[in-house]
Amino acid sequence: MRISTGIQGLDHILQGGLLPGRVYLVHGEPGTGKTTLGLHFLSSAETGLLITFSQTGRQIRADAHALNLNLDRVKILDLTPAPEVFSQVQTYDIFSPYEVEREPVSRQISSVLTELRPQRIFIDDFSHFRNLTSGSFQFYRFAQSFFRFATQNDATLMISAGDGTSACAVDGVIQLQFLQDERRIRVTKFRGSDFYPGSHPMRLTGGGLQVSAA
Repeated sequence: MRISTGIQGLDHILQGGLLPGRVYLVHGEPGTGKTTLGLHFLSSAETGLLITFSQTGRQIRADAHALNLNLDRVKILDLTPAPEVFSQVQTYDIFSPYEVEREPVSRQISSVLTELRPQRIFIDDFSHFRNLTSGSFQFYRFAQSFFRFATQNDATLMISAGDGTSACAVDGVIQLQFLQDERRIRVTKFRGSDFYPGSHPMRLTGGGLQVSAA
C-alpha cells in the first residue's frame, strides 16, 4: 500500500509513493522547494496537519492558493513568534530558553495531534526542535519519541530541515538541490522499498513542483 506525495514524478521515483505510517525527511538549502513539496503532500490528505515554525499560517495558505494546492482539509498549527514577542522582550534568568519553551510547544503539538488524529502531518522546519533540547543526544531521543507519538495512529509524517542531520532517525530521505540554475531532487534513503536512485530534474511551476523521473 502506498500514499501519493502529490507529485507524479516523485511517486514514480519512489515506485508508487510513500509507505504509510512512516517518517520522511525533506532537506535542502533555502529556496529549493521543501515547503512546496510539503504542501503537495498535504493537498490530497483527508485530514492533514501542518506545523510551522518558519512562515505564518496566513503566508502558507496564500502560497498554496497561488500554486492551486488545496489546503481546505488541512489544519495549520502556527508556532511562529507573535508580534508581541519583539515588543515584550523576555529574559531567561533562571532557566535556559529550551527549558522554558519546550513544555508549551510540546503541549500544543500533542494536543492537536490527539484531537485531530490527522492522516498526514508536515512540519515546516523541524530544525527548530533542536532549540528545544540541550544537546545532540537529547535532540535525537526527543525526535525519536516525537516520531513514535506522531505516527502511533498510522499517520504519515514529513519533516523539512536545512540539512540531513535527522536522517538516521527517519525512514526516508529526499534531498532537494539548486545546482547551476537547475532544481534537482534525489532520494537517498527509503526503508522498506526500492527506489530509482540518482539526481532527477525538478521545476517549480504555477501549479507547484514537477519532477521528471526519466
